[in-house]
Amino acid sequence: MPSHRRRFLAVPVAALTALAVAQAVTPVSAVAVPATDVAATLAARTTSVPAADDISGSGPAVVWRQKTSADTPAHGWLAVSGGTPQDLGRLADDGEPVNVDTVSVQDGVVAVATSTNPNGALADHVRLRHLDSGDEDILPVAYDSSGAVGDERYRGQAGDGILVQQSYDDASAYRVRLVLRTPGGADRTLLSDDEQYEVLASDAHGALVLRRTAPGWDHEIVYVDFATGRTVTVAEPTTDELPQGLEFTPGHVGVIDGATLTEWRRSAPEDGPSTVALPVSGARWISDDTLAWYQWSAADGSSELFAMARDGSTAAKDLGGTFTDLAVGDDGTMRVTLYRPDVDAAIQTLADGRVSTAAGDATTIPAGPARLDALALSDGALYTADDSSRRQGVLLRSGLSAGPAGASASTPSRVLAYSGGLVHQTLAAAGGRVLVEQGGASEPGHFQVYEDGRLVGTPLNYNDVSAVSVVDFDGERVLVSDRTTTADGTLLLYTFADGHTQRVPSGSALNGGAVYSSVRNGTTSTWSIRRTDLATGAATTVATVNCLPGGLQVRGSRILLTTCGAGSTTGLLLKAGSSAGTTVDASIRTPILGTDVLYTFTKSSDGGAVTLNAQPLGGTATAAQPLFTLPEKANSAAAERWTVDRDAPWAAWMDDSGVTHVTWAGVPTAASAAAPTGFSPNGDGSADAWAPTWTYNRPVSWTLTLKSGTTQVRSLTGIASDGKVAPVWNGTTQTGGAATEGAYTWTLTVRDTVTGRAAADVTGKVTLRRAAPAATVTAPTVASSAATTASVPVTWSAKTAGVKSYDIGWRVATRDSAGVWKLGPLQTWRTGTTATSAVFGKAGSPVKPVAGLTYRFYVRAHDDAGQTGAWSKAATTGIPVDDRATALHYTGSWKSAAASAAWSGTERTSAAKGAYVSFSADGTQLRIVATLRSNGGRFAVVVDGKTVGTVNTYAAKSAYRQVVFTRTLGTTIKNHKAQLRILSGSTPGRSTVALDAVMVTR
Repeated sequence: MPSHRRRFLAVPVAALTALAVAQAVTPVSAVAVPATDVAATLAARTTSVPAADDISGSGPAVVWRQKTSADTPAHGWLAVSGGTPQDLGRLADDGEPVNVDTVSVQDGVVAVATSTNPNGALADHVRLRHLDSGDEDILPVAYDSSGAVGDERYRGQAGDGILVQQSYDDASAYRVRLVLRTPGGADRTLLSDDEQYEVLASDAHGALVLRRTAPGWDHEIVYVDFATGRTVTVAEPTTDELPQGLEFTPGHVGVIDGATLTEWRRSAPEDGPSTVALPVSGARWISDDTLAWYQWSAADGSSELFAMARDGSTAAKDLGGTFTDLAVGDDGTMRVTLYRPDVDAAIQTLADGRVSTAAGDATTIPAGPARLDALALSDGALYTADDSSRRQGVLLRSGLSAGPAGASASTPSRVLAYSGGLVHQTLAAAGGRVLVEQGGASEPGHFQVYEDGRLVGTPLNYNDVSAVSVVDFDGERVLVSDRTTTADGTLLLYTFADGHTQRVPSGSALNGGAVYSSVRNGTTSTWSIRRTDLATGAATTVATVNCLPGGLQVRGSRILLTTCGAGSTTGLLLKAGSSAGTTVDASIRTPILGTDVLYTFTKSSDGGAVTLNAQPLGGTATAAQPLFTLPEKANSAAAERWTVDRDAPWAAWMDDSGVTHVTWAGVPTAASAAAPTGFSPNGDGSADAWAPTWTYNRPVSWTLTLKSGTTQVRSLTGIASDGKVAPVWNGTTQTGGAATEGAYTWTLTVRDTVTGRAAADVTGKVTLRRAAPAATVTAPTVASSAATTASVPVTWSAKTAGVKSYDIGWRVATRDSAGVWKLGPLQTWRTGTTATSAVFGKAGSPVKPVAGLTYRFYVRAHDDAGQTGAWSKAATTGIPVDDRATALHYTGSWKSAAASAAWSGTERTSAAKGAYVSFSADGTQLRIVATLRSNGGRFAVVVDGKTVGTVNTYAAKSAYRQVVFTRTLGTTIKNHKAQLRILSGSTPGRSTVALDAVMVTR
């Protein structure tokens, strides 16, 4: 089982099974293979049991630390009363030798310790979140990895504060102190003059601390009361190993020895301890009502968790399942992570020694992506090792095929589930067998072979697999590099059938039941490539070269020297029986020799991304074709997330989302392609036919099929002796009728006319449109109807099917030098936009709207057939003239008042009968904007000396920016004199008119 929290118990290592996790580095995303490659994908796998530890509980709230995969940094999680967990974000690295809690909850406050260092570091700040109010406090931690004076280390939460170990120099020696830090308060020293602290448990009122005391640096476990500063020693271990068990509950602290609990009351620790006889010996964890401990089971070779009521009222019981972390919250309740077969992983509450079934006492741990441990390809079979089979690993196999219909990958099937530790880095496949490396760095490990889920032969064991790497594997034997390699220039050749080992020269390779090695010919400058039959021992020279060979790779009769010459970055590809070869670039990465294909690498111009290329070695095509950009490893200790098949033309890679992509690396491949997405066979001379093109590097035969849904509409065939596929579809059916408007699925199937091998089976969509695209635009007639400032919200939408984007235009009428109003030219505001709304006058607007002017907006549509429609009818918006404008002349008693909801934030009010405002209205329509209120009065509208209307501005509820009067002045723009005159109110309390703005449409 994974290790438990040291603040409660140090569990013997023999009882644990560690999970390998590592800090993630943001990987470079691999790019999709070209559309003309034959490719398939396998969906990302998820695991319902991601590792969760660092549990902390407080009443209905529980938090924990979770790492969902090798590619995901640890995050903190919070759930309340079994509710949906909330992601608290990425946590700090807690790799320090002593425990550093990175997430906890006490007294309704969640503490999340994080670091601003993207590469991970101890916490440099702690965020405190109050669950009742949602308020947050951030407390800094002056972490310094050098450990110099002034260095601080976060040690744990203390309610709404934190405990920090702080280094200082007392002028005689380097010391540390434990301080309590709270928001807005000064640090308070709790312990000092020591070497190191480890907070074993804490809450809002006190902490149980392991300290190393001066001058002899002895070990001491003390309880510190925050309110009084009093301390009491509860244990004095001879080393930093903790006692059998510890108690830290709301009422007591204590230490467990056998079946005896020595405890102190937290309210009066100075009164001395009392002893409590526990109903069982060997208890490791204790809460207010529960005892828990591990007990070794010879049946399955693991430690099983037992629990019982603290007072002995219930018998001890094996809780079943897999438990990985236990903790006692500040409410005295014990919680534990529980994993059971076919049940979601959960954090459970223990009550009286049993898993509680009360509502809210269980919180499901969120599922995460299954961790990739390795990928391997062999003879068209893809093998994936991941950790998605509960607490053990799983090895999956998916068959790959390429035919006229393209590439396909069968649903992954389980090859085997392994319990001897997860597969790390090495996963190799050959001859229907897989080689797995189990065990982690600096620990015993072994290499073993499986066939159809069964162990084959004798595993190869190592005390430390961190210095071992697999060089070659043929299904029966393996070549590995180990510590001896650097000493004597050899590789270990191991035969799994009988466990036989022998040393062979460095750079050797396996193929066809033989080992290939390079040997210098005496003192000459030539080297022989020798083949040694492993069954007979017979050795023959298959090639001679005049350079120092680097590593060898062999497939059939082809031999690849990964480098040719000392310090060279160039390899040599040759055939057995011939010394003439072809140079191969090895400057980026070591090339890989497969059957009838050579995999090489190129780097982007900026020196970043590395692309895998496949160069065919058979047939007439010889150009290397790019397959994909290599994804980066999750970290230096993780497996590569890509692989190639050395027995068949396949390559695979996994993206950041866990999706595995497989690509057929056969030939031919397309050098260029152009497939328009639409056309319009309406006889207007523009895009009347669909004419895609594909250019291959070899002669091909092709079939292009077009379907509407599942119904085939048209099929075109041909032969391209020059590799240029250029079908033309004029929008007719197979019988010559007109195909209906809409989307069609096309499939292009291509075969190599020389070899008969399927070259590609690509598909896509093309849209046939016969009607021109159209759209409509809307905008408020008066800008004040939608805003308080001179900005106009404009929206537009399609009137026909297939519209993909829009152009938005505008026009404005302005007065020329002779005083004549003229409508300006159509100007572009948006081009090719996919948005359906924007605000004219805000960011990206060509002009700032001017008060008194009228703006007209137009839209035209582009559809998926490449057509562009006509401009729509205009949507007209006028910008009102504010009440403060100099064009408005006030007579009588008027007051200017601020009103944030009014146009431009002000309005002009008057209750004086006979007061008036006059202005010129040279336009086609007049609109008056006013505020309606409960004291609203009346006014008359006078145009060219005649009263044309009376307006009552009374309303029970205030309403701003209201168009209270509209008058058509004519069909042409003429000058009119207008006045608004205040009339007597309908009642004494309804006599005030609030004028906001005036708008004249031009």
